[in-house]
Amino acid sequence: FSTEHFPFPAVENQQREYKQFARFAKSVGILFSYKRILTHDHLSMMDRLILFLAEYLGTAILVFLGCAGCVKFREGSGPGALEVALAFGMAILIAVQCVGHISGAHINPAVTVAALIMGVTPLIQVPLYLGGQFLGSLTGYGLLKALMPHEYIKRSQDNVSLCSPEPNPKLQDAQVVFMEFLMTLFLILVICSAWDSRNSTKLDSFSLKLGFVVAGLALVGGGFSGAHLNPARTFGPALINGDWAYHWMYWVGPMSASVVGSIFYQIIFEKFQKKGEDQASGTITPPHTT
Repeated sequence: FSTEHFPFPAVENQQREYKQFARFAKSVGILFSYKRILTHDHLSMMDRLILFLAEYLGTAILVFLGCAGCVKFREGSGPGALEVALAFGMAILIAVQCVGHISGAHINPAVTVAALIMGVTPLIQVPLYLGGQFLGSLTGYGLLKALMPHEYIKRSQDNVSLCSPEPNPKLQDAQVVFMEFLMTLFLILVICSAWDSRNSTKLDSFSLKLGFVVAGLALVGGGFSGAHLNPARTFGPALINGDWAYHWMYWVGPMSASVVGSIFYQIIFEKFQKKGEDQASGTITPPHTT
């Protein structure tokens, strides 16, 4: 039976409320590109495996090379803040150059969540990215630990393992989380701008640019929180060494920055994109890796 002539007030109210919310959501641009998020990527099983392996390899490269740059080989001397920042920046450069054209080289759950919200990566691909990132982190750090003598991994004076979370002891937990939030927020805004189709002609040598962005953020934030900016980079060392004391901070800060940064970019900047100008679709080759 049609309800056209016998409307139910409750149903009408729900429909009216839904339409009002939809208009409000559309007006502020927070629909999260839902059509692109839920779209099927039409990838074969082999393509999915390639995506997974690309993220796995990229994250393993990042963790192995970045953490290797933090090793203190001699008593009383070790890499300074600049050397550590450059080690992670150059590790990003190498990882993005290796697998950026394959998976987009997220190598960071915060970037993957931002890609989901921006409509660059469909929801069906997210488990592949996250699985590759966490397994890659474990592999990269496990390989480094296998190559290093025990005394290079575990520092006896403060009982903190190499590359494990180590915030500044003079800072409160909220300050550490906020610093991780800010540093990751800047990173997410840079990456969102690279995904923007209006920026497609300005992405030459993006791996080099992104490497220096990460190095700069690590140099600024390193003294506060260690500037991990990446839960996957934190996860491998924490799991292998059993260092969970501060682990939660390096999830809350970066992941909240991912959500805030990507939504902010959509609301403020994508709003002014010319009508009909399409945001770059991310299947197997997101544009930020040009």
